[in-house]
Amino acid sequence: MKSTGSNLALRNGKILLPNGRIVTGGLTIHNGKIARIGKPDRKLTTLDCRGAYVIPGLIDIHTHGIGYESSNGTLATYAEREATRGTTAFYPSFFGPVEETIAHINRHLKETDNLRAVPQVVGFRLESPYLARTGAGRSKDLAPIRSTTTRRLLRAGNGWIKIWDISPELTGAPAVIRALSRTGVVCSIAHTQCTVEQAQAAISAGARLVTHLFDTFVMPPQTDPGVYPAGLVDYLLVEDRVACEIVADGTHVAAFHVEKTLRCKPAGGVIFVTDSNFGAGLPPGEYNLPQGWGRVKIAGPNNGVRMIDRDMGLAGSALTPIDGFRNTIRMFHKDMAVASRLCSGNPARLLDLNKGEIAVGRDADLVVLSPKLDVLYTVVGGKIIFNRQSQDSGRHPATRRPRP
Repeated sequence: MKSTGSNLALRNGKILLPNGRIVTGGLTIHNGKIARIGKPDRKLTTLDCRGAYVIPGLIDIHTHGIGYESSNGTLATYAEREATRGTTAFYPSFFGPVEETIAHINRHLKETDNLRAVPQVVGFRLESPYLARTGAGRSKDLAPIRSTTTRRLLRAGNGWIKIWDISPELTGAPAVIRALSRTGVVCSIAHTQCTVEQAQAAISAGARLVTHLFDTFVMPPQTDPGVYPAGLVDYLLVEDRVACEIVADGTHVAAFHVEKTLRCKPAGGVIFVTDSNFGAGLPPGEYNLPQGWGRVKIAGPNNGVRMIDRDMGLAGSALTPIDGFRNTIRMFHKDMAVASRLCSGNPARLLDLNKGEIAVGRDADLVVLSPKLDVLYTVVGGKIIFNRQSQDSGRHPATRRPRP
């Protein structure tokens, strides 16, 4: 087990509680857990939030990269970049050939002492190889479902593969979903043009997630003029057994489709993700990205990563978790409580994490935000892992040591 438990007290913050209320006050953290909400323990090092918001840490269950770092790079650097964007837990997601994925996972576990050195990384996600369609990937990234392949990937993951994407139309899909689900892996319906019946079979076998709903899903043909063709997406919107991811940038999924999804699914049935890639979080401009990506254009967090040499095609989003949180409020017109549920609470519940809300006994994974929703501090297990220093210290939080 990984442990980053620390002791810390926060005061004067606008704290978002699980019931949606925002109360001004403090909280106390002991051994990395929230021990008390209310008057903080003055014997501890104290973070004076001075009116800033204190919300649950952001959880990204689908991310391939950020800035110049990716899941194929160095996890420590990846985690540092994520911390600046309010991310307290994330799942580096792999999309590549089987042998490459195994090599990267083996290297990551060795370099990080089985992930102990990167407490934000709470598991891995495999978006390939069990897909029927690549999206922005390559055909060599895909492979048929084979028991030997499954065993090799699980062995490499050493218990850290927590999410596995599978297209239901592949031969053997229900059987592998059933087997993986029994081990605690969350199986996700992905990159598919399966029938409703095939999706139902996958869900009955144990699939509990849908990968970036609306994206890489084929629209059904209209068989009769004037008759609406009901298809897979329609079914998934009303299937309460699965949660649906949404890439929350307004480009991958139009705002009214986001609203439709939120109205159709139960409260815990939608999870906002970034599906971020190289370039996410970079200022607007053109960049030459590593690992053969070539030239891309970034026009801000909400227009995706555009590949200049491939007709400006989308290759994942340019979102970071804090961008998705802000978009929930500013683009999709929801309040902070809903934003926190979509970006923290719902992914925590799906993956059975002791995170995602500010309550006694929960992991002390927190983000302190300015009134403009800028990340000021990121706290993981009671330890401050990101501290945005400001020239105007009178307006932003400051820490003080306990009195002797």
